[in-house]
Amino acid sequence: MRDSKRFFDFIEVIKRAESGEAMKESDYDKRLGRKALSLMKQYEIHYDPQCIIPSDDGLADRIFQAAVNLFLDMGVYCTDTQRVISFAPEELQWALENVPQEVNYGRDKETITVYPRKVEDRRDPVCFFSAVGTPVTEEMFLPVAQSYAQEPLADTFSGPLITSYKGISVTSGSPIEVEAAIWNTQMLREAARRAGRPYIGIHNFQSTGEKTDATIASAQEKFGAFPGDGLLVAAIAEMKVDFERLKKVAFLRQSPYVLGALYGPLMGGYAGGPEGTAIALVAHHFLGLLVFSGERHNSFPIHIHHVCNTTREMLWLISVTGQALARNTPLIIASNAFMASGPCTEMVIDELCAQSITSTVSGWHLNPCAVAKNRYPMRCSGMEPRIHAEVGHRVAQIGLTRKEANRIVLRLVKGYEKAIPEAPIGKMFHECYSVDKIRPTDEYDSLFAKKKKEWGGLGFEVI
Repeated sequence: MRDSKRFFDFIEVIKRAESGEAMKESDYDKRLGRKALSLMKQYEIHYDPQCIIPSDDGLADRIFQAAVNLFLDMGVYCTDTQRVISFAPEELQWALENVPQEVNYGRDKETITVYPRKVEDRRDPVCFFSAVGTPVTEEMFLPVAQSYAQEPLADTFSGPLITSYKGISVTSGSPIEVEAAIWNTQMLREAARRAGRPYIGIHNFQSTGEKTDATIASAQEKFGAFPGDGLLVAAIAEMKVDFERLKKVAFLRQSPYVLGALYGPLMGGYAGGPEGTAIALVAHHFLGLLVFSGERHNSFPIHIHHVCNTTREMLWLISVTGQALARNTPLIIASNAFMASGPCTEMVIDELCAQSITSTVSGWHLNPCAVAKNRYPMRCSGMEPRIHAEVGHRVAQIGLTRKEANRIVLRLVKGYEKAIPEAPIGKMFHECYSVDKIRPTDEYDSLFAKKKKEWGGLGFEVI
């Protein structure tokens, strides 16, 4: 159980959600947009499409200071009360000074300690393998989940989701949601057992259940949720929360589970382009720290039109926010990769490489990955996070610099960016994996080998 003295008083958060400044949500959104634009100009934050991975420490530090300004000025909006939860500068400073310096997942020999990374850190990134809630059938849930759990570079894992259970649609707030949520947790632990890793940490053991009662119902050891597992609580874009999320926080603060805070700002949304969204993403981490009592932080910024984060401007955003946080805070941060293309395509392998290089060299841990824009059922497998993790480990091992990483990623992006609007959705799990053996097809293995050879020609060798 976490040390509550290291986090801001949650009862005070609830009080402020009830008593803070009253404001219409639309007014909050407009104000945030104006503030982000103003800060972008004030701090001279400019996106350079030829410098996806900047080596400018000053830029990272200015983005951080702009984010502090945004957070303190805007606060956090509670949609249920239509009030703003505000914080003082000294409260934010105290929270950052008392951040936990490590988080542990798993049990026994599978225990993994997660730590704050630095820019160009030569330590291996921790890899949180995840299907990111891709919809799958009830019958395929277990083999899909096992394909993630069995990967040697998976330090933790989580699974897909089901939209129907026992022939009944899983609707939010229904009794079947509770049944499906319990089954979800049971099947993830069974996947770990079948993978020969019964003690591996499940960093988010609930993806099917949305409501708090379903989450709490599934959070029992007899169902497979153990101390050393975790759950993610997601903010609402941009800079918002609701009572449903705060109820999960209230439970998790008193539980033995790792509380991960999750942020998905929309580039092209209220905060504007890549510069404003970068400021907002850093500010979201302060929301997670003060409002959610987050022990570690997970980010999946998304392009509002392309629904991925592998475009040129999205990779820049990921790099500068990672650098801003790694240089100025001891927060434990992970980058969640969202690909435009789907499994068993050459494009997805290059996207995975570009996103992993960018994230790793910029100070993030890795949380691979959503593919095919996270919208097509059954299009996910353990192969995509394997590729992402292998690249990330290699980046750290060879000590890749930001300058050299930028050169490689520019070449990769140039090769796939025109295809992003109509990216190939790839193959379903049973088309790119042997379901009986739970291993990639020869075709998928060959594609990866081919791309590694091509990367070698760019000066980036992945063994």
